[in-house]
Amino acid sequence: MPLHRHFRYIHEPLPAGDRAIPVLGHEALVDTLKERLTYSHGGAFLVSGFRGVGKSTLVLRALAETSALWGDRDVMLVVHLNVARTMTTDQLLFAVVRRIFESLDDRDLLARLPREVQRALLLAYSRTSLSFTQTQSESTERGTTLGLAPQHRLSPTMSFSGRKTRSQATEAAFLAYSETDVEHDLVRIVQLLNGSEGRPNPRPRSRRLLRRRHRRTASRVRVHPVIVLDEVDKLTDNKADAIAVFEALLGRIKNVLTARGAHFIVVAGPDLYDRALQDSDRGNGVYESVFGWRMYVPCLWEAPGRLVRGLAEAGRPQQHASPPAWAPPAWGPPAAPNGTPGPNGGRSIGPHTYITYPPDPTRPILSSSPDELLLARFVAYLRFKARGVPRRLLQEFNALVVWQEGLPSLSVSDEVWERVDFYARLEGVVSETIAAGTPDGSTNVVIDDDRRLLGAYHVVDWTLRSGGRPFTSTDVTGTEGLDPLLRMTPPAVERMLRHLVRAGVLDVVSEPGRPDATRYGGSQSPLAYYKLSDAYKRQLAGFVRSSESERADLGIVVPPPGPDLYGSTMVGAGGTPAPPPSSAADAPAAPAGAADGAGTPAVAVLAERYEMSSLLGQGGMGAVYRGRDLLTGQPIAIKVLHHGLRTDEQMLTRFRREVEVSRQLNHPQIVRTLDALEGPDTEPALIMELVEGPSLHEVLAERGPLPVGLVARIGRQLGEALAFIDAMGVSRIDLKPSNVLLHPERGAVIIDLGIARPSAGDDRSVTVAGMVIGTPGYMAPEQAMGSPSDIRTDLYTLGILMYQCLTGALPWSASEPYRVIYEIVNRDVPVDALGVSEQLRALLGRMLSRAPDGRPVNPQEYLRDLAATPEAGEEAGLEALRSAPVATNGGPEAETMGPDWWGARTIDPAPSE
Repeated sequence: MPLHRHFRYIHEPLPAGDRAIPVLGHEALVDTLKERLTYSHGGAFLVSGFRGVGKSTLVLRALAETSALWGDRDVMLVVHLNVARTMTTDQLLFAVVRRIFESLDDRDLLARLPREVQRALLLAYSRTSLSFTQTQSESTERGTTLGLAPQHRLSPTMSFSGRKTRSQATEAAFLAYSETDVEHDLVRIVQLLNGSEGRPNPRPRSRRLLRRRHRRTASRVRVHPVIVLDEVDKLTDNKADAIAVFEALLGRIKNVLTARGAHFIVVAGPDLYDRALQDSDRGNGVYESVFGWRMYVPCLWEAPGRLVRGLAEAGRPQQHASPPAWAPPAWGPPAAPNGTPGPNGGRSIGPHTYITYPPDPTRPILSSSPDELLLARFVAYLRFKARGVPRRLLQEFNALVVWQEGLPSLSVSDEVWERVDFYARLEGVVSETIAAGTPDGSTNVVIDDDRRLLGAYHVVDWTLRSGGRPFTSTDVTGTEGLDPLLRMTPPAVERMLRHLVRAGVLDVVSEPGRPDATRYGGSQSPLAYYKLSDAYKRQLAGFVRSSESERADLGIVVPPPGPDLYGSTMVGAGGTPAPPPSSAADAPAAPAGAADGAGTPAVAVLAERYEMSSLLGQGGMGAVYRGRDLLTGQPIAIKVLHHGLRTDEQMLTRFRREVEVSRQLNHPQIVRTLDALEGPDTEPALIMELVEGPSLHEVLAERGPLPVGLVARIGRQLGEALAFIDAMGVSRIDLKPSNVLLHPERGAVIIDLGIARPSAGDDRSVTVAGMVIGTPGYMAPEQAMGSPSDIRTDLYTLGILMYQCLTGALPWSASEPYRVIYEIVNRDVPVDALGVSEQLRALLGRMLSRAPDGRPVNPQEYLRDLAATPEAGEEAGLEALRSAPVATNGGPEAETMGPDWWGARTIDPAPSE
């Protein structure tokens, strides 16, 4: 698309009258600042706004236009100072005095000033660097001469001589020149430049002298200094110590800033704007006493439309008699001129091109014609990238400008358009947050809207950078999260994350308040866990592979040759490397329930060996990922601590204990630990074997109550695991359906030992008296009360699990975790109505006794009693579970197990070796 022939790249504040690009906004604020400068004799103004919104451009434009309106006698002298570095009071005042003198000299105004003003300026300029002192000395020389005069026959003669000399020397020396002195000089200079020094009129001496003085006065120029203190936001930037230093500086030079005859414009960030508002409530603060006026410069949200409209209209061919408006339409279902309804409720913009709404992020819009709808899409992309900041806007726009025979054009390839369309769709998601913030979609304070939108953009950026890992709202607002200036609280971030879930950008990994969630301590986290959806993750992977700017924007570092997180290490459905798609659009949408990582880029590579590809499961302590050992090619499962727990010493200690315990356990019914990672250069992780099979939780959710024979088989195999860990001196494992997988050959396999501990070990380092550790729905009474526990606690939990397998539900009527705990402590589990044999009913009643002494003494006693029940040899009902969904270490898969997914073994009378 051709652009205006006067277009030029702009890398600096746009000067007034420059035709390189159209004016991007703030015209009303420019006029307001001009009025303040023209119709006031002086004062200090605070011009604030977020960084990069064009504050300096606005001030310079207002000064240039105001100066052009003044006459020859009244001259505006602009002094521009960058105060991004900390300065003392005298350094700042010295700099102002010197810049005033140099600016007058550069503009040839110094010679037009009266001589007394020139001398005062020169003296002040000199005193800022050197002070001059004069010393005088006087000396007298006298001499007597004795001689012989030949004409007097050598008679002696005597003569006297004398000489008096005076010398005047000028000595340059560094002398004390305090800030009080320079403050006085600066105020006096301002008065002299304005002709308001306040001197009394001299007495009339003669008519001739009066006429000469009148001529000098009539031709005198009056200079009005405007001192701009720019880049204050880089100095403060929400730093409390720097803000305090700056406020102290304002207090010390208050008399200068409020002097009549000069304007001071302080260009700062929103932190000082907030401080000024708080200061006004006190009634006697430094901001209120110094600044006569405040102006907030909002973000330029409409700048992308102005830029594209201004440059595109001027560059359009002249044959278009009535060019359409290029302004972006309101976000919503697109409507093309004379468009016809297309598929999926879209509108036709050509013979074979349709735009659908809501947009599908995996199907970008492609077109080679500069259609209005495509331009609106492009404007939405610029809006997302620019964030209301002209500098960012021009960087994105300039990157797509090409020059042919000296004429500029906007060129967007199909590959780039995929990225444009992707972010345009995200812009639609973000733009809805303003309407969601208030009923009418607006607020009375502009800065609130800016904060809400900027915060929404930052939240979206954070989710895109997450790489598919689970996170909570507190992770987003953590120490490395959002800018404090945005004032995004965790509840506001939570609402934004929910909005992204509804838009399909995020998936919910786990919800708070579930009774089957493991607790660590007295309370459970009230926050949900989210992760980036696979569809968005795949498209981002394509952008990162081909665009360095995207890597920079998203903060992604692609590793050197080796495992490529966004290319060669993608795992296909069969577990073998799959070639990366040619573009993000070619990446297939993930099938419902799929989580095997096929076609999805890796999340990370740990220790340069273990690749994490897709999330399988989520717990209170960490997340489990499908992975691959890049050294052997073996599929693995990787458990990593949640990001927010990596600095929690108690959780790190618990993680180390899990590593220690799991390395000792080698049993078919317990997942095998292959390796453990921890150190300054890697995140804590547990490398485990990958166990294939549906989780017991998924089987119960889909099938309901299980056949008694299958329940007995599951109970026996889990009992064997408890017997093994009891022999190893371990107890209190987190036994629940989501932590049990049904492997086609090995049977029930326990995949999580997060709260296990040595039975005789010292647990004081990770627990305190009364601390509740475990999953509320599966706790034993002593565990719920924080009392000591042993292997009999695990037998109680196994009894709850078998009860749930037989009935399809937990025995507790409450759903809130604290009510469930109350029932566990105060109510017996009813087993009389269970449709099982009397022997199995009696065994379950003993296992579910609230008193540990009423339960089997150990797992061996439980296994003997279980083997004596009629259900021990039953195999009925196994065929009905053959189509259960496959899971891997707790995560659902896309395929199903074969016809022999469970084996045909019966319960042996004694536990197997």
